[in-house]
Amino acid sequence: MSLSIASRPASGIATHLPTLIGQLRAMRAMLAVVQHGSTMRAAESMHLSQPAVARSVLQLEQACGAALFMRGARGMMPTTLGSQLAQRIAAMLQHLASGAAEAQAAATLAARRSPLPQRFAEIVPASQLRALMAIADCGSEAQAAQSLGLSQPAVHAALQGLETSLGLQLFYKLTFGTRLTPAGEALLRRVKLALAEVRGMDSDMSAWRGEIRGRVVVGVLPLSVSIFLPRAVAMLAASHPDIEVSIVDGTYESLMQQLLSADIDAIAGALRDDVPEDEVRQLQLFDDDLVVVAPADHACRWREQLALKDLLECQWVTPLPGTPADRAMVRLFQSQGLAPPRGSLNASSPTMTLAFVLQTGRLALASRGQALQDNHGGQLCILPLALPSTRRRIGLAMRAQSTASQDLALFTQACVQAARASTEPVLSLARPPK
Repeated sequence: MSLSIASRPASGIATHLPTLIGQLRAMRAMLAVVQHGSTMRAAESMHLSQPAVARSVLQLEQACGAALFMRGARGMMPTTLGSQLAQRIAAMLQHLASGAAEAQAAATLAARRSPLPQRFAEIVPASQLRALMAIADCGSEAQAAQSLGLSQPAVHAALQGLETSLGLQLFYKLTFGTRLTPAGEALLRRVKLALAEVRGMDSDMSAWRGEIRGRVVVGVLPLSVSIFLPRAVAMLAASHPDIEVSIVDGTYESLMQQLLSADIDAIAGALRDDVPEDEVRQLQLFDDDLVVVAPADHACRWREQLALKDLLECQWVTPLPGTPADRAMVRLFQSQGLAPPRGSLNASSPTMTLAFVLQTGRLALASRGQALQDNHGGQLCILPLALPSTRRRIGLAMRAQSTASQDLALFTQACVQAARASTEPVLSLARPPK
């Protein structure tokens, strides 16, 4: 198993493009046969010859290494695998059509032409989608060409063809490279979602062959994730070593944008109530709350009737201003009519926060689970102060509109098992007084 940790998803567009993207024309033909029941009727709907559609279906079956149809005198019926792939192909084409429509909507009125989003999904070649992904990732035609293993004129022609097919300006040139217009950004997001469905096809085929392999990219939020995520990754590595897991961090807003653009597959951390339910599915793993952490010999540890206002006399390690942890601290103190502490020492990393508490004698807010799990051999303690208003749901957020690939489903299952194994003994230890 491969595990990588970074502050953003790894680049290298050629490396992570799904292998089946080169079969885009054949995928359209395959879906038409599923919808119409025969190559003859599919050919009529696509305005192609019957032999051309039949060849495309055979080509896709060869690329997949499996029969996708049961052929009979009355027509063609998809196999179980064929039905799975057809659902993903339909979702992929819908994303491409939506991308064309959203690009038209994002363009200026002067730049718009009559939108034909469905037509775009039916005709756009894979080479243009590759070029779009590469130019967005690399920022210049020369680097995009190098990433794809093509010549710069070939990439330039593909980008021009994409603009022509939509009748929109998708890119603009700067002295230091090529950037996407708002219309280009709108199209890019949907193309990424479409390619995520093609990656799902790769995963479906691997599962059909009895091979569990794939790549899961997880965005992590600071608090509570360390309670279960390392154990989940270790469990997944032990049972399915061919699944690659990449961990990236960031703010909730940036990670949610990456999730909705298919740059990452899941977000691990505190769940929110304001997510778009039609786009995001949340899985709660456990509840956690915030506690005040101090060195084990801190005087406040033994104070009776400890109140939040008493802790204003102490020095704190505070979160970076404007972060979710900072907003949680502000809400906590303001709920009791108090101004939050503002110290000269700020930290955004939970691990560094606990280390500063230990070495400087200051107080800090921390996840209960992490404080109990990472108490530096008993050198840190949780002060006897109940903070019920800070209870949060911890879990995973994933895209709702897509069927989870088998590698993502296995990762999710590992997180459920790890959360149960990690939180039952840890969160049952020290509970705040009622």
